[in-house]
Amino acid sequence: MTAKPYLLLIAASALVLAGCTAGPASTDSGNDNGDDTSASEESSGIDAKGTKCEDNTSDHELFSDPSISEFPEYGQVWGDGSPLVIGYDDYTNGTLGYEISYVQDNGGVIPVTGGFFPDPEGTTFTSTDPLFNSASDGYYGIVDVSITTDDLATTYIGAYCVVLAISE
Repeated sequence: MTAKPYLLLIAASALVLAGCTAGPASTDSGNDNGDDTSASEESSGIDAKGTKCEDNTSDHELFSDPSISEFPEYGQVWGDGSPLVIGYDDYTNGTLGYEISYVQDNGGVIPVTGGFFPDPEGTTFTSTDPLFNSASDGYYGIVDVSITTDDLATTYIGAYCVVLAISE
């Protein structure tokens, strides 16, 4: 009996997500990842439900590794086919993954889904993965980005605030 490719993908996904459920450790990289919402949120007219990402009650902090040169703007819509772009200048090999959580009205952070970015163009990763049938539609969401190397070591390299939208 031969292993089916989709079973290998499911098993790899489960391994990565199982090691990632506690969420990333926060770091202060000094890289501006768009978590200063005082001016940007008001001027851009972000319309989202729930508690703002930075006001969550789960100590889930937004951050960006210094090697990230491109990341989503605070409040960018994602899940409806809009691209999520990560520029990871230190990329040499491995798999870039993401975990999506939404921030509830009470500030709790609830996991929604996760996945992997397709192969990069150089050091730029882009995902247009859809978000289906979720109570998270229209809520602030946190995208945790990680790199898993060939030896299965996973390192979080960023956490960014988006607004989640259900794919039509």
